Amino acid sequence: MQTSEQTSRMGRPKTPRLSRKAIGREALALFEEEKGLSIPRLAERLGVRQSSFYKHVTGRQEIIELARGSLVDRVRIPGPGTKEEGPDDLDTAIRRIFEALRKAYAQVPALLPELLTQPVSHPAALALYDRFAAIFLNAGVPERLVLPTLETLDSAAIGASLDAITMESAWSINEEDRPSYPNLSAAQTAAATSQVDRFAFLADVLSAGLRAAINGGT
Repeated sequence: MQTSEQTSRMGRPKTPRLSRKAIGREALALFEEEKGLSIPRLAERLGVRQSSFYKHVTGRQEIIELARGSLVDRVRIPGPGTKEEGPDDLDTAIRRIFEALRKAYAQVPALLPELLTQPVSHPAALALYDRFAAIFLNAGVPERLVLPTLETLDSAAIGASLDAITMESAWSINEEDRPSYPNLSAAQTAAATSQVDRFAFLADVLSAGLRAAINGGT
C-alpha cells in the first residue's frame, strides 16, 4: 500500500511546469547569450514543444514583454521614502536612474531594439517606472513633465548602452586630412588630453535641460 508521501512524489511532474515567468527569464537569457530570440531555441531551452507557449502567451510580442519584465529585476535603484531610499534632489535623481537603466540595458543590447518597438506593459516594468515617477515628483518635477522626463531618460539610457558596445570613438580622421577639419580635429585632440565621462556628462546635460524646462514653465 502506498503512503501519502509516495503518492505525492509520483504525482509530481518530471519537469517544472511552464510559466510566464520562466518564459521571460529564458527569453532574456537567449537575448543575452545568443543575441536574439528564436522560438524553436526558446522551446528547446525550456524543454517544451513550441505549441506549449501559446497556453501562456499570444505570440512573440508578449514574449518580448516578458523578457522586459525579467530585465527589470536587474535594475537596482532605491525608491523614495526613507533616508536610505531615493535621491533627494533632481540632479541626483537623474544620475542615479540613468545609471541604473544604462547598466541593466548594457547587459542585453540585442533586446533593446525590440523594446523600442512596443509600449511598456509588463506589471513589473510599470511598477518600476511608477517608482521613478514618484522619485521625480518628490524631486520637484511638475506632473506634466514626468512622462517626457521618463521617456527621454529611458531613450538616453538605451542609446548610451548601445553606444558603449560599438566603438570607442565616433570620429575617424586621417592625420593628413586634419587640416580640412580644423575645428573637429582640435576638439578631438582636446577630448583625448582631458578625458570626460561621457555617460556622466549626458546625465548632467539631461538634468540641466530638465531644470531649464521646469524653470521656464515648459
